[in-house]
Amino acid sequence: MANGTIAFDTLSTSGQITGTAKSVDTDYVVNGSAKLWIELRTVDGGPVDGDSLNVSSLDDDATGRFTVHPSNNMGGVYNSKTMSPYSTTNTDNMIQVVGYDDQSASQFQLTSVDEGNSASDMTSLGFTVHGDLA
Repeated sequence: MANGTIAFDTLSTSGQITGTAKSVDTDYVVNGSAKLWIELRTVDGGPVDGDSLNVSSLDDDATGRFTVHPSNNMGGVYNSKTMSPYSTTNTDNMIQVVGYDDQSASQFQLTSVDEGNSASDMTSLGFTVHGDLA
């Protein structure tokens, strides 16, 4: 069986969708889609990949510090990144994610601390990257 290519510039519906959003330029779809996401959980002190897209591995570097390695590298260092922490063990001092360290096209190091600025593991962390793949 041979593999082929389908090329098109616009996606359109078959008329089943009501309203004005019946077609979209494919550049919008490609550029607006997340290239990496992970729902990271801590279980018994270590990170677990709850679910993800484009993640090959996950490192537990220290308390509150994790490194995410993409399956397919990003096109560069500067990408749009979003994190959403959640903690059930630290409800009085909700965990605040303070940064992305040592980022490159092939890894993202995430750091989380509590309100006292002490390293702290979260119950769950959502992390998303938008940008170009290599």
